[in-house]
Amino acid sequence: MISFNLIKFAFDDDENIGKFCDPDYKDKPVNQLTKSIYKKLLEYEREGNSKFDDLNVDNEIVGYAFYFKNLLVSFGINKNHRTKDKLSKVFEQIKGNFDSDFESYMWERNERAIKWLKKCGMEQVPSNIDNVVKLKYILCQ
Repeated sequence: MISFNLIKFAFDDDENIGKFCDPDYKDKPVNQLTKSIYKKLLEYEREGNSKFDDLNVDNEIVGYAFYFKNLLVSFGINKNHRTKDKLSKVFEQIKGNFDSDFESYMWERNERAIKWLKKCGMEQVPSNIDNVVKLKYILCQ
């Protein structure tokens, strides 16, 4: 079940999120971005074959991730938990939700997430969507 409160928690106190999110929300309050993400994830959920996951490191919730088929659709990690060690464990948890290769699409302005995903082993591949970066992870790496 998708948790609005967990999505909100993931972006609490992140005053810079507007620089990285959907361009339509760059100048809007974080609560509007949170509502938008929640609504979009509900649409995916209606399609089936999806999962909303608490990201948990050392028995502490640090954020969320949402998966649809072989796609990492959305994720957020609370600002206070974005340490090298915790982020490494978060990506291991994300990988564990896939049985095969997976992809993610990021707004190209989301340089922070793109850089992190590449550091975790995802590779940028051609995208046919304007202003969007497509990343792919091959599980047998």
